[in-house]
Amino acid sequence: MILAMFRVMALALWRDRGALVMTFVLPPLVFLIFSAVFAGTTGEDVRLKLVIADDANTPASRRLVDALMADPDVRAERAVPDTGEQVRRRVKSGRADSGVIVRADPTAPGSPIVVVSDPSRAVAAPLTMARVQQVMARALPDVLLDRTLVETAPAVGGFTPRQIAVAARVRARLAKGGSAPGGSPLFDREDITGAKKGGGTIAYYAGAVSILFALFSAMTGALSLIDERRSGVADRILAGTRGMGPVVTGKFLFLTAQGMVQATAIFATAQLIYGVPVLQHFGPWLATTVLASVCAAGLALGIVAFCKTRDQAQMLSTFIILILAAIGGSMVPRFLMPPWLQTVGWGTPHAWTIEAYQSILWRDAGLMAVYPAWAVLAATGLVGLRLAHTATRLIR
Repeated sequence: MILAMFRVMALALWRDRGALVMTFVLPPLVFLIFSAVFAGTTGEDVRLKLVIADDANTPASRRLVDALMADPDVRAERAVPDTGEQVRRRVKSGRADSGVIVRADPTAPGSPIVVVSDPSRAVAAPLTMARVQQVMARALPDVLLDRTLVETAPAVGGFTPRQIAVAARVRARLAKGGSAPGGSPLFDREDITGAKKGGGTIAYYAGAVSILFALFSAMTGALSLIDERRSGVADRILAGTRGMGPVVTGKFLFLTAQGMVQATAIFATAQLIYGVPVLQHFGPWLATTVLASVCAAGLALGIVAFCKTRDQAQMLSTFIILILAAIGGSMVPRFLMPPWLQTVGWGTPHAWTIEAYQSILWRDAGLMAVYPAWAVLAATGLVGLRLAHTATRLIR
């Protein structure tokens, strides 16, 4: 009976060519639109998570690091150990939005500060530079003056003793609080090792769109539970020896397979057009795709099974899908959200699915990095399936 129900649903989908196109062609199209729109995003006012290392270890560099750590506009923390290499590792693993390495005294000419960035979070690097400049202008104006004098001296042939004395008095006033002068660029930007411009963003939205459409399609397929209950089919099946269990399981398997086909279409498009390395990480990608589809199928069946009418199920499922997509990162990258909303987002399958795909396809993380996501997705899907089995026995 399980295979028979799977075949019935597959034939029904195949005969409805409009639904077939919407199910398997629309997702890659929406993915292409998302990637085109968001790959060049420039950022907004957000509280970035920064990791900082002080390689210079001078009085001025320590003042800068202390000022950044105290700045309420960022969430800054020191690298442990306090090295530039640790900053790079933290940014590459996704545990920080951006990194700041103070490699020389901030008064030194050139670019004493390195901003380490992940191209998948393109907005983070310019925002980090702006934050550091704001902090220096507010908390270290005397350091900016020293830097300006050091860079200007060779161009004007040096300063007279009187000019140096005047600058010292101005510096003393600035150290106690005051306005900062303008200066030359402070920063070098360094992308994480092996980063391909746009690749992380593409991997992000491939995962975001795949889980979004897996849930939409699964919710639509799960509505057949309402139709069978309304038409009396469910009552006749319940009167049999095995009840609705095989029916629910058959639907679950079909919806899981449907989600896998959708994800394959999306990621095939990503590999062919953008070079996302899906085939190079096929095993972990396949496991993530299976578990994300299991999660979507189980969640959809669990929600719809407790609804009494089709209209109720459609309204509730649409609402849940949109809310989960919004806070889970399918519409806007989560690092652009307030910190509290980023935390809430971990309660959605979207966040875990996106994180798993990015860890595999962008950060080249090991399997240990994705096991938590796999566990959450599998548990969510199986709990939803169990709830669906329970609901079909209780609700008429």
